[in-house]
Amino acid sequence: MGLRKITVEENVYWYKSVTKYALDTEAATFEITIFLEGHKQTPLKISFVTWEDLYAGNPLNTGVVLTRVSDKETESVNLNRPKYIRECILYGLKKAWNGGNKVAVMDGLEILKSLGYDVSCLCPKDGLVVAHGKEYLK
Repeated sequence: MGLRKITVEENVYWYKSVTKYALDTEAATFEITIFLEGHKQTPLKISFVTWEDLYAGNPLNTGVVLTRVSDKETESVNLNRPKYIRECILYGLKKAWNGGNKVAVMDGLEILKSLGYDVSCLCPKDGLVVAHGKEYLK
């Protein structure tokens, strides 16, 4: 997928998303890379480590129903929707990314948790996965 454009708080950002599957760990990753226009060397990178369905693919790429903890309402979450890209940018800005500085890869499931979603159904099954130096339940 090529770069797509989004404007958040009067700033122009460019973003792309890719999915990866690691056979050795059986974990899937949905990665979002976001650049502030004119600052391609200092992207915000977000990694969502989850499972992958043999037929449907990565649930965050195709859409998955998540429950909001606060009110038990459900919502179909597809990270290709600009609504979620906007939330990722706002989260990055809260965590000291300004578009011109380098920051560590962020845990995407933590972003979804901060939005109030129960992400337990996204955790890879059967053990533990280590990605980007962090342990995730598998």
